[in-house]
Parts: sequence; structure tokens; C-alpha cells
Amino acid sequence: MEELFRTIFEAFPGTSTITFKGKCCDCEVVVTIEIIPTSEGFGLLGGAFLECSTDQYAAKCPDCFKANPKMIELYNAKPNILPLFDKKDLLSSILSAHKWVSV
Repeated sequence: MEELFRTIFEAFPGTSTITFKGKCCDCEVVVTIEIIPTSEGFGLLGGAFLECSTDQYAAKCPDCFKANPKMIELYNAKPNILPLFDKKDLLSSILSAHKWVSV
């Protein structure tokens, strides 16, 4: 995921923040996560991303992440209901949240 963030920031060099909008995998509230480059990688504001399998991720709101910073076990979840996304979904959400202007 860090590589994807790096690629997006490199593609849009004037961008200081990128935004993801999705649902929390625990409570299903809409979560908006701002991704900000830092000297050590990337910082997240408004939630967290969890890797739950190869190339699949879930978002958590701050309250759910504080209560349980781990991913729920997929075999306990209903896979068709759990709001999982892959890199393509993540990129699509990030790009749709921004008004990109080419110069």
C-alpha cells in the first residue's frame, strides 16, 4: 500500500494530501482517511488501513481501530458484506475524491 501512495504522490507532485472514502469494516460508518507524506513514510488521519489478505484491504474508523487494531478473522465475517477493497478500489476512491487538473 505504501508503494501505491508513493506512486500517487509522484504522479501529482503538488499534492500534499490524498483522501480515501469508504466504510469501516467493523461498524460500517463512512470513513474519510487523509494520507499525508511524512519523513518516515505516510501518516493517516481519520482512520486506518488493514491488510487482510494478499492485495485486499479494509478501512477502520478511529473508534473501531482504537477498540481493536487488528483485522477481524475473515472466516468469522460474511465475505459479501465485509467492506473489503483492493488496490484498484483504493486508487479509484482516492482519485474520485480529488479534482485533478493536468498542466
